[in-house]
Amino acid sequence: MQNTSPPPPSRLFILATPRLRARLVADGLARRGVGVEVAASLDRLVEAAAAGRPDAILLVPERLAGPNGIAAIRRLRAASGIPCVVVATPQDTPADRVEALDAGADEVLHGGIPVPEAVARIRATLRRARPIAVARAEPPAFAPWRLVATGRRLAPPGGPGHRLTSAEYDLVAMLAAAHGAPVDREAISRQVFRRPWRPDDRAVDSLVKRLRRKLPSDAIHSVRGVGYALTLAILAAPPPVENCALHAFGSAVRQ
Repeated sequence: MQNTSPPPPSRLFILATPRLRARLVADGLARRGVGVEVAASLDRLVEAAAAGRPDAILLVPERLAGPNGIAAIRRLRAASGIPCVVVATPQDTPADRVEALDAGADEVLHGGIPVPEAVARIRATLRRARPIAVARAEPPAFAPWRLVATGRRLAPPGGPGHRLTSAEYDLVAMLAAAHGAPVDREAISRQVFRRPWRPDDRAVDSLVKRLRRKLPSDAIHSVRGVGYALTLAILAAPPPVENCALHAFGSAVRQ
């Protein structure tokens, strides 16, 4: 039977502790057609990310609170906008996973997801980072901001713009598609993080707070009891892109 799956990522870099685990993860992914390279250290991984060498990064720390977890995500995000997928362990708490997303992780996998599904979701992360066709629109009389799929940038009039994480990009696209109408937190959580929203879940609010640092102060309006509305004009914003956030990732080498 002919394989019709999309081409595998050719430059997925892995950093895992202990190092044996990295090799096992790499071997498990390679058997499913994913091209991988094991990073020797976090410093080497940050250097590679800054140079744009990997298409995506997979972190498999012993704990998210460890040196190759949330702290590593922050270092990588400061150096590059390359998609970052993180594997959580059963010992990591929901608060740890929220902090990982808030630090800039594009996906958090943990629990017991089968490896084939994990591979598919890694590929989905890569697809979101690749250039896609964006419908052109006639510019209005005023100069709007632009949401640019290539490199996931949000550009002000006449400026190069800001790099966005996958979650930030999806949120901007979702709010822009609402044309100023408020979007509730439940809808944002399901679209961006692929999970129901709970009153104690601060991931949506943290994401908005982070995004506001890259926009004019009044660009995102809080609607009491509902959610958020975008007051900024966005040109040629594509529809929201599904963010396949993972809630379970099985044993690193489940066969």
